Amino acid sequence: MVVPARWRMLLVLALYAAYLPLSGYTPDQFRFDAAQYWELSLKFTQHGGFSLLAYDEPLRGYLGPLLILPARLLCHFTGWSMLTGARVLGACWASVLFGLAMPQLWAQVTGRALPLGRWLVLLGLTFLFWRDYFNFTLSDMPALTLLLLGLVALGRPGWRWALVAGILLAAALNIRPIYLASVPGWLWLLGQRAETRRNLAGSLTALVTGLALVLLPQALINQRNFQRPTPLVLAQPPGSQPLYLKQLAWGTRFQRYESSLIPEVPRSLLYADSVGQRALAAVPGQRFASYGHFAAFVAQQPLHTAGRYSRHLFNGLDIWFPTPYPLRLHPPGQVALRLINYALLGLAVALAAAGWWRTRRHPPGAARRWAQAAPVLLALLLPCLLALPTLVECRFLLPLHLLILAGVAGTWQPLAGWQRLRSPLRRLAVLGLALGWLWGCWYLSAATAGQVRPPSEAPS
Repeated sequence: MVVPARWRMLLVLALYAAYLPLSGYTPDQFRFDAAQYWELSLKFTQHGGFSLLAYDEPLRGYLGPLLILPARLLCHFTGWSMLTGARVLGACWASVLFGLAMPQLWAQVTGRALPLGRWLVLLGLTFLFWRDYFNFTLSDMPALTLLLLGLVALGRPGWRWALVAGILLAAALNIRPIYLASVPGWLWLLGQRAETRRNLAGSLTALVTGLALVLLPQALINQRNFQRPTPLVLAQPPGSQPLYLKQLAWGTRFQRYESSLIPEVPRSLLYADSVGQRALAAVPGQRFASYGHFAAFVAQQPLHTAGRYSRHLFNGLDIWFPTPYPLRLHPPGQVALRLINYALLGLAVALAAAGWWRTRRHPPGAARRWAQAAPVLLALLLPCLLALPTLVECRFLLPLHLLILAGVAGTWQPLAGWQRLRSPLRRLAVLGLALGWLWGCWYLSAATAGQVRPPSEAPS
């Protein structure tokens, strides 16, 4: 049974509208990046009347704060707090992401709709791991929602859909500049869907037009306020290094970061990388002067770098809290949350290995399915790859984690898989591997937790 998108969206909206007011946050805990985005929405009116060109923030695109304005107006007319306005906005984004964007993209890539039961499992898993992010006006959920919708539109034939895709993809890129890395996936998907060269040319023109409609205001903002005629977010304060270049140094010194509302650990939960800190100590100023400098640093220690970014990958997928701003270091249910997550990661690895094996045994059909999914996978995974060298937070790998949850919820058949093992010896071996996997994940996680540093060491 497949439920229409509007009913899925209404169900998700009702779920989050009921939950978010009970999630335990108070208006005075609306801080950090969430509060900064909220305040940035004032920049459009800082000179009196409304103007896009009045927005003069170099680190963040104009569209994220612009999309917060409806919630701000709602709070203005109702007297609600920022937190309440953010929850209204968050519930709407959740309904679009989980009720529309993810199921639509799944159906497009796999060629089959997600049945009600499997969609409910997916909804439950996403709620378990990411539910409290929708309390706050962060950029991660809106940007990913727009990216997924853009990929859905781009996967449909015709220049009109390409125009819509350009608008959506440019919006995602403006809100989260790291999605620039997904461009190769866009172009591959566009070429895959075009039936003739003429169709490709028309769709490409429409895609570029859609991109320009959203990115032109950013170019005008950059030219007026910073004398930089680029349509991309600068992500660089005037007279300072690019933010991403700073992040490369921070990601060398530290292996994990969490913002914190925990009274005994205010502001930051920070976990050191002792090997990286020793290596960076030999670099003048303990920072990279250029991207070439960073590349040379990596080339001098390839094994340490591979190990560092492998840990970043694990830490980015090792979800300790279902929130960007934890209130307690060890909240109730944290052990269960972590073990469920490790089990899902292991299942995803097993399902991916099984899919690769089927590709080898049945090359034509399986290869065709992988080719159909490859552009979307590329568009989702390249931004995660670009985030790995940075001071990693779990939300940086949100596309990958949601992909894992969707893959498990959409394909895993526990009873059939168990029956295929047949012999008790095989089943015992699988159980042993599963326990070993859980122990290994727990050990790696504990090793990271043992490197905690005081908030005073957090980079700024």
